[in-house]
Amino acid sequence: ALVGSVVSTKMQKTCTVAVTRYRTPNSKMPTKYQRYRKKFLVHDEMEAAQMGDQVLIQPCQRISKRKHFLLREIVQAAGQL
Repeated sequence: ALVGSVVSTKMQKTCTVAVTRYRTPNSKMPTKYQRYRKKFLVHDEMEAAQMGDQVLIQPCQRISKRKHFLLREIVQAAGQL
């Protein structure tokens, strides 16, 4: 499962989630980290997610060409601390 933020909800029953990860780009400097961001298409059956929400997604069987994740839960709604 991955945690990311919703960046788009323009499609029906689908939202785009950006997942940010950190890793070391080279083995010579293990203390330096670089941020990587990847966007996933996520199936949102109830269309509950809104822009800016922190969500938990899980992999599933392929639904379409690029969509193979399900929205599991909304961890933190947008605008709340």
